[in-house]
Amino acid sequence: MNTRFGGVSGTGPPSQSASIGYLRVVPDFGDLIDFYRSYGASSFADDEPAYAEVCENLGDHPELVELIAGHDPDAQQPNLLFAAVHYLLLGGLDHPLRHVYDGTSSLPVAPVFADAVLTNRSAIDELMQNERTQTNEVGRSAVVALMLNDAYQRSQEPLSWIDLGASGGLNLNIDRFRIEYTTGERSIATGPANAALTLRCELRNGAPTIPSTHADIAWRVGVDRSPVQVADPSQARWLQACLWPSQPERHARMAAAITIAQAHPQRIIGADAVDGVAQALAEAPADTALVITTTWVWCYLPEATQKAVLKLVRESGRRVRWYSLEGRGVVAELGQPIEREVIDSLVGRVEMGGGMPEVSTVLGLSHPHGAWLDWYAPETL
Repeated sequence: MNTRFGGVSGTGPPSQSASIGYLRVVPDFGDLIDFYRSYGASSFADDEPAYAEVCENLGDHPELVELIAGHDPDAQQPNLLFAAVHYLLLGGLDHPLRHVYDGTSSLPVAPVFADAVLTNRSAIDELMQNERTQTNEVGRSAVVALMLNDAYQRSQEPLSWIDLGASGGLNLNIDRFRIEYTTGERSIATGPANAALTLRCELRNGAPTIPSTHADIAWRVGVDRSPVQVADPSQARWLQACLWPSQPERHARMAAAITIAQAHPQRIIGADAVDGVAQALAEAPADTALVITTTWVWCYLPEATQKAVLKLVRESGRRVRWYSLEGRGVVAELGQPIEREVIDSLVGRVEMGGGMPEVSTVLGLSHPHGAWLDWYAPETL
């Protein structure tokens, strides 16, 4: 999902402090340095310490600060800078940073990173000007599969599925994935046994219904303002670049998902959120249950766009189930307070339209990439 505003795209998640409905505007270098330091501590400290170290020590590298500050506010995001450098490394850039990232060098990361940026300034500037972070996180399919199954069980009808913020459409091939949910030594799987991609999710609490096969999806479409063309090697590499370098398992599953998407391309409507959802609602077959999913994209839509999308859904004349995997408090309809410094994601369902009362339910809590899930007991729904 691409973070071009007014559209539908987003990364997932950058950090709550930077993602609740707006991009931070950095008015001066001091604020920029403070922003990076705060961002690194909240977003990278646990999972990508190399990025956290760069953010913590940014102020020691004034030329790097100046380069970042020279870009528009929406291009000053740490994830975009890190992705630009990673993109060059994945393309074969021969620089000591490669060995720092893979752990074969003990050099301090911040000065090596700064050198990689400044010695490739024109390429970095071009990427920061023209690209936005795209995190088509395949691991979230572990949560989305349960959302779709919940919709199928409730409706007892084949689904028409609209994935808002689809990016490259990798998760639209969800029924070609095998997903294993583990709790202790027990494992329950859904999806084909011979799938080319197997995802794993730790079920920490709760007992969701996990059938052996995925929900019946009769029709599906993605919506994204700037869809990624995964058949284009450079665009596929950009998706990989937006992942963190120290997480080879995420790179491996994305590579597998890209291969599946190249063999089984799914349709993505290239439009902003309002126009795209309107088109999808108009095209969805009448004899199906309508489902919309958003995974770390709602927070990137301006409030006016959110309201326009919901107005379309409420006035569509059909009952629609909207399932969300977003930061706490991002989906106002779920009635949860905003917690900007917590990146755990609420799993929610909002049923609306069709002349029936609107019903909102918090279904669970999840790691933002689907690594673990707490599914709330039926009596709490």
